[in-house]
Amino acid sequence: MRVLFYLLVSVGMVAWQSQAISELRVSDTQDESQSSAEHESPQWLGPEGTSLLAGRATPWQPRIFTERHPDGVLVEVSGGLELFRWQEFGEDNTRLLTEQGQRVYFRFSRNNDARQTTGTLYHLTGSLYGGDVEYDGQTQSFDPNVRKEETGYFSAANVDYAGASGELGAGYRFTDFIWGRSLDLVAGVGIDSWTREIANGISSQGETVLGLVEDYKIAYSRAAIGMESRKLFWRTQWRAGIKYPFFTKETLDTPSVELEPEGRPSAFFMYRVQLTQNSTLNEGTFIYFVYDSYRFAKSPVAASGNFLFRQPRSSMDVVSLSIGRAF
Repeated sequence: MRVLFYLLVSVGMVAWQSQAISELRVSDTQDESQSSAEHESPQWLGPEGTSLLAGRATPWQPRIFTERHPDGVLVEVSGGLELFRWQEFGEDNTRLLTEQGQRVYFRFSRNNDARQTTGTLYHLTGSLYGGDVEYDGQTQSFDPNVRKEETGYFSAANVDYAGASGELGAGYRFTDFIWGRSLDLVAGVGIDSWTREIANGISSQGETVLGLVEDYKIAYSRAAIGMESRKLFWRTQWRAGIKYPFFTKETLDTPSVELEPEGRPSAFFMYRVQLTQNSTLNEGTFIYFVYDSYRFAKSPVAASGNFLFRQPRSSMDVVSLSIGRAF
């Protein structure tokens, strides 16, 4: 939690400083333009909000912000907290274990999701994540033909996760599709890699249970539909769709063995609220809510020495909340 606090404070400071610099640049540009106009010829304010310039009355114009990113291309950084849960199930859907807890993550993205015209969308996203969660499960036999729910004893331990992911996607936006909102159709492919280190634990029989280290490497695809809406001082965006891991490799360190559980489709959803200076600007501070998931079938049996291994049917669910800044 202390790491999360420092991370959120750092992101908040960067967002505040960037916004102050942006406003200062806009103000300086407007001041220079006004100063140049005043230098070329004298100006006097006339009645009822008019200005007299070069002997002619012209309407008075208020100062407005200028658009710095007309094509919607932005760089975004964010950090936050995620609630993580990993579960494994036996042949008759009996839960074998649950790992759950809090993790922190940092996200970087370059995209044109803020574009205000009909056309192509793209995004390039990377993230780092990690944290310690609690293990609540059973001891397991090395023989995959033995029902684990009949032979295992309750055990508790800590699990350390550390990973990174990257995604490249593209799509198309239809502006003013319905109710003044834009419709987005997007798809992408990505890679996800993490280390799952299960520490030694204690079973309900008082015996020491040995932990292990697993490395996961996943390649996935996703497709989504979504909408974007703009108001005077903020914009909102949501997307929902299906995620499918088409390649999965799980490697155990001791003994060394590789498992390949087959991926299954799962759902994801994201919602974002971004504060802006007015409806034409794309920069600003945003709050990002995400639900993401994985589903895996049980793996084929793999042998190492005199032992047999198989990864049970597994599921992962992650709910995250973060704060960030779009530049």
